[in-house]
Amino acid sequence: MSPKNDQEAMNEYLSNERTLLAWLRTGIGIMVFGFVAVKFSLFLKQLPAKYIAETVPPNSNFTIYLGIGLLIAGALTILLSYLRYIHTIKLLKKGKYQYSTAMLTFITMILFVLSILLIAYLIIAANA
Repeated sequence: MSPKNDQEAMNEYLSNERTLLAWLRTGIGIMVFGFVAVKFSLFLKQLPAKYIAETVPPNSNFTIYLGIGLLIAGALTILLSYLRYIHTIKLLKKGKYQYSTAMLTFITMILFVLSILLIAYLIIAANA
């Protein structure tokens, strides 16, 4: 291999690592949002009624389940990104890398469904 080919190969491996790190940050961000949703729901349930007399918080555990769903989605993002990273390393070593959008599509659909559920919950809670 010429030095240029070695440099190109190194760039591909480093690019794969940067992609993994970006997915890890995304997964952590999703998990943080889920954690905040759960903690805020628990905080509202613990407030005495005198502090929120004008408004009645919904008597539902939906935000807790939604937050847990986001925590699971973040964990799945981290796991799937690592598996994709390992798979890409193997393909790069063989020189047979193939682009795939399966993981991106899966995570996007999960987050889209959770977002729609959150929007629906907020609409229902505002009208209650």
